[in-house]
Amino acid sequence: MSLTQTLCRLAAGFSLLLLLASCSSISKDECLRGDWYSLGVNDGKAGTLASKFRDYQKDCTEHGVTPDFKAYQQGHSQGLVFYCDFPHGEARGRSGAEYNTACSGKLEADFRRGYQQGRRWYQAKSKVDELGSAINSIQMRIEQHKDEIYRSNQQIAMENDPNRRASLLYRTDRLRDELEDFHTELGRLQVQFYQAQQAFAPLNRSY
Repeated sequence: MSLTQTLCRLAAGFSLLLLLASCSSISKDECLRGDWYSLGVNDGKAGTLASKFRDYQKDCTEHGVTPDFKAYQQGHSQGLVFYCDFPHGEARGRSGAEYNTACSGKLEADFRRGYQQGRRWYQAKSKVDELGSAINSIQMRIEQHKDEIYRSNQQIAMENDPNRRASLLYRTDRLRDELEDFHTELGRLQVQFYQAQQAFAPLNRSY
């Protein structure tokens, strides 16, 4: 085997180790340190589900360490006290993320209310953005059609061939019909956009 091949294999092996390490849920040092309570607190504060502990178990077993679920669970419950409130729920709802089931029991009520309010904001904002994008798109098509009609009219003015002239006139008429349809659609979208803005305004003021 050449030196180049050997180096390539070593590089590939090293890359694989880095990849496996990056996929690990917890480092070897953290496993050996065994501060499961603090890890639970941090996960709880982040709104991470307690089922994350199974990943720690799997990764730490490879290092000969058995994680303490009881300590982790105690820390996780404590961390959730900081996470499961109205502001965190609202922030999650506004982000468009799915509901976080980490909050349960007495902790869930405020978080759920916040999430529902945030979700209403997200849905209303998404509607405004969607309609705004549709309006921009159809306005661009209107301008493109206007340009095409202008160019077509210039060609008609200079065209002497009757068949070619008739073809250009037909194309121009078709472009005008499409342009009229675009204007009708634009008007409909603008009405919907205004209505969506009106629905979004009170929700946005509450933030």
